[in-house]
Amino acid sequence: MNRFILYALVLLTLGLAVGCAAAPIPAAAPTAAPAMPPEAYNPDTANEAAGGAPGLRQLRQSPASSADALQQDQQRMIVYTGSLSLQVNDTTETINKIDDLLKNVNGYIASKSLVAYGKDKLRGTITVRIPAAALDTTLAQIKALGVKVLKEDAKSSDVTEEYVDLDARRKNLEAYEVELQKLLETVRERTGKAEDILAVYNQLTEVRGQIEQIKGRQKYLENTSALATYTIELVPIEEIVVEGKPGWDPARTAGAALDHLVGALQVLGDIAINVILFVLPILLLLFLPVVVFVWIVRAIWKRRQPKKAPVTS
Repeated sequence: MNRFILYALVLLTLGLAVGCAAAPIPAAAPTAAPAMPPEAYNPDTANEAAGGAPGLRQLRQSPASSADALQQDQQRMIVYTGSLSLQVNDTTETINKIDDLLKNVNGYIASKSLVAYGKDKLRGTITVRIPAAALDTTLAQIKALGVKVLKEDAKSSDVTEEYVDLDARRKNLEAYEVELQKLLETVRERTGKAEDILAVYNQLTEVRGQIEQIKGRQKYLENTSALATYTIELVPIEEIVVEGKPGWDPARTAGAALDHLVGALQVLGDIAINVILFVLPILLLLFLPVVVFVWIVRAIWKRRQPKKAPVTS
């Protein structure tokens, strides 16, 4: 009976491995390629190997043709992203108006960051989600709220092919999951061995995990293609202050003269302090040896002079 389980798993794996080779995984897809399932396999062989009645031949089809047909019926899925730098009169007021515009088209502000700018002004960045169907109209209305458009960037990415490939993989994985569930029931009825049941159950769990990963990626693509993401920088206008030529101001002149006088006195005080504490000690150290030398020379000279005899009357 162990051989029966092994043969059944091998047949399912071989059939699904052929499908994996027929449908390559797009490079943009973040989900890992399934280990054994995908695109086309022969459920009749697996069903018959499991002891069931032959059937399910409607699942057997060319993966390439099914993906092409699905892609033709699939509406193009475009992911729009971009950035906009806008000069405005009042940042807070502009954000409130943008919020009202987005609510009218079922969009919303995803994030907001504001900092102080100049005198009583704010500068910031907001990230908005705009329905793709209303993107052009809404962007035009947002631009009209500003004084000037400073910078604008936009890009789009077509994810239709990735979505179609994910959808085909998901459907084949779900069909593979059905076959594994039937195999699990058969093993329980015929053998009831824990190791046989566990082997099929582990494979079933792995397939279910791959299906959930694909569904998550599909949901992400649906969300990003339905709502465009734009980052809008709001820069307030700087206030320009025009100063006239000042007239004659005696008080200001007197104040400037006093400042100059104080500055001059400070310079003289600094010079005096430097002379007393720096220059004089240096001069004393330089001339003291000279003075001592001269004094010694004079003393020796006086000793060598002959004494005059006293004059007698």
